[in-house]
Amino acid sequence: MKNKIIIACSLAALLLTECEPYTENLFDKPAEERIAESLQTYRELLTAQTNGWLVEYFPEKTQRYGGFNLFFRFENEKVTVRSEFDPAVSATSSWSLGNDMGPTLNFNSYNEVLHHYFCDPAVPLGGGYGLNREGDYEFVVMSGSETEFILMGKKTKNTIRMTPVPSNSSWDEYGNSIVNMRSNVIAPAYRMTVNNREISIEKKVNANLFIFKTGSETINAPFIVTLNGIKFYEPVKLLNVELSSFTWRQADDNLVSNDGSTVISFIYTSLSNYFVDNLPTTDWFLKTDNIGPGLLPAWNAAKNALEKEDGEKLFYMWFGSLGDEYPVGLSFACWDYENNTAWAGTYVYNFQIAGNNQIKFVFNLASTNANGINANYYASRLQYFTIAPFNGKTFTLEPDVDISNPKNMTNIKNLKLIDTADSNNWLTIGLEEVRWP
Repeated sequence: MKNKIIIACSLAALLLTECEPYTENLFDKPAEERIAESLQTYRELLTAQTNGWLVEYFPEKTQRYGGFNLFFRFENEKVTVRSEFDPAVSATSSWSLGNDMGPTLNFNSYNEVLHHYFCDPAVPLGGGYGLNREGDYEFVVMSGSETEFILMGKKTKNTIRMTPVPSNSSWDEYGNSIVNMRSNVIAPAYRMTVNNREISIEKKVNANLFIFKTGSETINAPFIVTLNGIKFYEPVKLLNVELSSFTWRQADDNLVSNDGSTVISFIYTSLSNYFVDNLPTTDWFLKTDNIGPGLLPAWNAAKNALEKEDGEKLFYMWFGSLGDEYPVGLSFACWDYENNTAWAGTYVYNFQIAGNNQIKFVFNLASTNANGINANYYASRLQYFTIAPFNGKTFTLEPDVDISNPKNMTNIKNLKLIDTADSNNWLTIGLEEVRWP
């Protein structure tokens, strides 16, 4: 019995000893020193790539504009940037590494490529004034090596991947290859089959974003153009098939998934169909400088009546809609100085196809009354321009690019509309947002 007591007491003593507080120093250096060394390592890795880095850049937190190829080259305190929008144009600004939410990579000064195309809200690209493409210029470094950096946008939380530009390829060559591939894979319309089952597919104008519909489900799939075709921001699952990238097949002029299960074919349509079909999701803006002599008196009469009778000013006018749930037509926004707000509405039109490059405007009074929002309120002032010059008339469409290759329709930025009955009645509409037209 005594032996048992001795053993029990010894075991208790051992357990008490094991439970005594003990702190082990897991790091041999203070946190500040470890962070400084990490930042120095990242700096050395970034600047070591003298041919720069290819950046898979996805702006906006939902990636609604899609992805774009950028080039970064880091040298001392300067960084040089190019984009696929104009592969021949470079811009240099300052950069730094810091510590905020972990190691960070920051663009400290305005970069005429990165900020202009993606970040500067004063530039009416992407979502327009106040938005641009809502991109990042500050990033958290998630990991970094000689072969790959993974960044996270501080604002969007999007994943940004950087890989070294191959040493045997110049920025000019690589950028032009991307531009050429883009001309191969971006088309006016698409048809998609997954294991021979057709899936509804559309692409948003001015965005690298596919919209797939399967039954009641709608899936947005932002993508980026690659040297071989396209790649999604993250894998997409359709009919139990996971899709991540597609290769362009020149012989068949289509896109095929890596496993061969899915094919995206191109549909070539007329200019008039392209314009009408995309109106629900595309805005074409008007401005005074682009109104021809036959329509200018009516344009000025509407603007003058608005200012004289309401004390308001025309803020926007565009062909399109007020949003996804609204009808298309000639839309407007008037600025109310007294209440410091804008009032919008739409004079609804049915756009009838009158030829490959002609459309007929038919004013829809019933839909305007029902869904035009503020159209009726402003009718006595704005109808000088919004109804009489267009209703029942046919206009010819003239694009600002050569569309003998139908894929070039996707490069149209401006359209000239010419009244077939009177060539003085013309106006040019554009995709760039215009305030105070």
